[in-house]
Amino acid sequence: MARNVRFRLSRSWLVAGLCVIAAGAFAWAGTAANPGGPDDSNGITLAGTIPPESGPEAETYPSISRGGLPTRIVIPAAGVDAPVAEVGVVLSDGVPVWETAWRAAGHHIDSALPGQPGNMVITGHVSVADRRNLAAFSALDTVVPGDSIEVYSGGARYLYTIERVLVVPPDAVHLLRSDSVAAVTLITCTRDLKDRLVVVGTLATIENTKDDA
Repeated sequence: MARNVRFRLSRSWLVAGLCVIAAGAFAWAGTAANPGGPDDSNGITLAGTIPPESGPEAETYPSISRGGLPTRIVIPAAGVDAPVAEVGVVLSDGVPVWETAWRAAGHHIDSALPGQPGNMVITGHVSVADRRNLAAFSALDTVVPGDSIEVYSGGARYLYTIERVLVVPPDAVHLLRSDSVAAVTLITCTRDLKDRLVVVGTLATIENTKDDA
């Protein structure tokens, strides 16, 4: 997948990217605070890791070993249909912050891949200062538990069911932790830009889209 991340150091970029950078730092703090170790190595799933080919996870999610990078996210209830770009941690004035996706939602590259056990983290703007950019999650606050999230990767559509919709302070990093459940966590700012809107879903089904029109 072509990486669609644009770096802009202008004042307008800083305003447009402030909220997602903050949400990204929130996600980075969550993963950094739980890097894994002898007691919790099975609780963290990083993008690119190969899950076990046997055992309960393999039986529940038969396609996890073939998971690829997410390329599109669709949330019908919120009118969301956006491309997904990879974002990673960069240094800004010596402080680690997440890149912001340009005209896309951003998949945090150290989080799980679609369908994998673990937490797949995707962030998006709720509003933008530059009209050429995309407020991918501008209506995310309209979703409710039971609504669906569709994440596309290669020839597959991964359907997640929303379980929780939360408003949390920026330091609520516990929501970024991973376990053996295949989950997706969407993060944006609240409309007043003070807190974080977090939507959590769990994997329901995996569908083949190769024959879709």
